Amino acid sequence: MNRISIISEGNIKKLLITIVVLVILAVLFDKLLMPWYVGEPEVKVNSVVGMPYEQAEEVLRNAKFEPLNGGMRYDQKYPSGTVILQSPEPNTTVKLGRRVYLIVSGGEQLIEMPNLELKSLRDANISLSRLGLILGVVTEDTSDHIPKGAIISQSVPYGSGVGRGTVVDLTLSLGKPLGDIEVPNIVGKSLSEARKIIESVGLKIGKISYQVSIDLLPNTVVLQFPRSGEKIKEQSLIDLFVVREKVSEQSIREN
Repeated sequence: MNRISIISEGNIKKLLITIVVLVILAVLFDKLLMPWYVGEPEVKVNSVVGMPYEQAEEVLRNAKFEPLNGGMRYDQKYPSGTVILQSPEPNTTVKLGRRVYLIVSGGEQLIEMPNLELKSLRDANISLSRLGLILGVVTEDTSDHIPKGAIISQSVPYGSGVGRGTVVDLTLSLGKPLGDIEVPNIVGKSLSEARKIIESVGLKIGKISYQVSIDLLPNTVVLQFPRSGEKIKEQSLIDLFVVREKVSEQSIREN
């Protein structure tokens, strides 16, 4: 009886040891071997589109993913520094630890404002339209240096960065201010030369009076009013005194 009891106690110890070993093996299999064999569990990727990049990084790391910067892209719909795209896409089923690439918005791409000064209104409008800019209010002003019909100034400075759809106001030159035209000296000129000179500076020929002169050729200007050097308004009239053609002796006798 004693021998049987001894054997039974030995068997019980062996059985207990065997059970403990099996439990340890089961735990190791479940915690180490199974994850290694099966891999990481699959979950859905968080949606981080529209978040600031730093916040998106934090959300993904907390969810056991690896966020990576995938570059920058201009996008006027999203403020600069926010996520506009992610790969894998939101709610895609992937394994934990997966890399998630994030495309970040660079904001709206700015356009360099062109120089419109000295251009005609038509050319300025074409330049603005090609860049997606809008011609705004056009005002007019006199200028001593900018020719009539050319752009004097623009509301958006040349070289500055602007977004598409920006409105640009322009100021158009009317030429020299009225009253600032200096009367040219045309005394001694022929009538045809005087006409060209007067009209070239924005003035007009007014009344022409003829008088006889034995010293000057016919159609020579002998007097002018206003006199040369005076300041008058644009399109003002210049009255002239011109030598008339000589009357032949035969014409005098016939009369």
